[in-house]
Amino acid sequence: MPGANHDTLVIDPVRLGIVNRLAEGSVVDGRVRYAGGLLLQGELGGQGEIAGRLVVWPGGMIRGRFRVLGDLYLLGRAGADVPDADPDTVIECQGTVYVASSGVSTGTLLATRLRMYDGATLQGPFRTLRGESALPVLDDTA
Repeated sequence: MPGANHDTLVIDPVRLGIVNRLAEGSVVDGRVRYAGGLLLQGELGGQGEIAGRLVVWPGGMIRGRFRVLGDLYLLGRAGADVPDADPDTVIECQGTVYVASSGVSTGTLLATRLRMYDGATLQGPFRTLRGESALPVLDDTA
C-alpha cells in the first residue's frame, strides 16, 4: 500500500556470510557446532553453538539449548509447537534477535538486543544480556 509505513526484513544468507545450510525436510538432533553461521530450513534439536549468524527460515525450527555467536533472524520457530512456553528451549544470542512477522518463539531468548516486526509472536520469555551476563551462560558439560 503506497504511503504505508512498514518495516521490512530482507535476508540474504550469502551477504550475511552464512556458509552452512540445513535443508527443508532435514532433521538433526544432538550436540552440534556450526562455524560460519547456519541457514536453518529444516529442524535442529539438541544443544550446541552456531559461530556466526543463524537464520531460521519459515518452516524451520530450532529447539533445545543453543548459543549463537552473532545475530539471530527468526522467520520460523524457536521452541516446540506448544500453546504456551517451551521450558526446554533456551537460545542465547550474543547479537541481536530479529523476530519477523512469520517468526514464533515459545522458548527462552537471551540476547543483547531484540527487534520484533509487526505480527511476530513471542510466547516464551526474553532476557537482555548486559556486561558480564553477555558471557556464555549455557552449561556445555550437560
